[in-house]
Amino acid sequence: MRMIGLYRKRLDAFRGYVERNGFDGALVINSENIYYLTGSPFVIGSSGGKLLYVSKEGADSLIVTGLDYDEAHDKVKDVELVKIAWGEKLFERLKKVAGKRLGFEENFVSSSLKDSLRKDYELKPLKGTLEKMRAVKDAGEVAKIEESQKAADRALEKASKVFKEGMSELEIASELEYNLRREGAESYAFECLVASGYRGTYTHGMPTKKKVGGGEQVVMDFGVKVSGYCSDMTRTIFFGKPKEEMVKIYQVVLESQEAALRAAKPGMKGKELDAVARRIIEGKGYGQYFGHGLGHGVGIAVHEEPGVRPSAEEKLVPWNVVTIEPGIYIPKLGGVRIEDMILITEKGSRDLTGFSKELMVF
Repeated sequence: MRMIGLYRKRLDAFRGYVERNGFDGALVINSENIYYLTGSPFVIGSSGGKLLYVSKEGADSLIVTGLDYDEAHDKVKDVELVKIAWGEKLFERLKKVAGKRLGFEENFVSSSLKDSLRKDYELKPLKGTLEKMRAVKDAGEVAKIEESQKAADRALEKASKVFKEGMSELEIASELEYNLRREGAESYAFECLVASGYRGTYTHGMPTKKKVGGGEQVVMDFGVKVSGYCSDMTRTIFFGKPKEEMVKIYQVVLESQEAALRAAKPGMKGKELDAVARRIIEGKGYGQYFGHGLGHGVGIAVHEEPGVRPSAEEKLVPWNVVTIEPGIYIPKLGGVRIEDMILITEKGSRDLTGFSKELMVF
């Protein structure tokens, strides 16, 4: 399928929602959603100098500043590209193209912006429609996610060749980051997380100067973006002979993850898949130390729909991509997490992560 056709198909599908709900059009300001609908480039974490107006009549406009215009001009083909003048405001130009009844992304519009828009429009929430669309991937998106994951797998394989006792968390992270770029990462999906020893209980532990050794475990959580799509993985390794209790914890986490990988299939609610792994951890006496959901969707964003957690009522469907990442975190002792990404298929699931999960000692 040609890319121009792909984005037009997505725009038209979203336009159907706009029409069915009686909107004149919809305002899209989230950069990831704009990318999904148009292929417009964006920077992770940036609010972006652009907004998209999707009209029920099909006269769609991507309004951009001069800073974004040249790159958007090269990549965007299915909407009218509007470059605002120096000093002109994006939302002033919106008034020239938008109808009165305006759908808006309630999760991405600030209270002050909402109040401002209400002066000119009758606002209607989009109720996460674009996020629901993004949750079901197509074959091209899955191929990009696989490409991203393979880059992460290769990078860890190369970085691990220089891992040794006495390295600091920062040194471990720098080896990972260097090799991630060398293996094709266009950007990091998020800052590489490296936490060792007692710090392994910090589920979002940023690397420090702390040196690692004496059998301590190292939790490494990282991912990259390739062709606009994310990967996400976690591996826990040991520097020196690990403590017996930590080996036991590692085996419990691995057992729970493998059970969830085998169980994952379409029709399961996210909470049902979460329960598969959680029951094993609870049965081994570590239930109180598993304090987060089993997983989340991955795509243009590293965290998106669907959720795999105790409160997730939505059923998994074919072409969802989700993580499976159980963990056990015991204060003062340490933590273990193992994370793979999977594709939900017609009958089960397929693991997209290739790096070994055998207990590794350096």
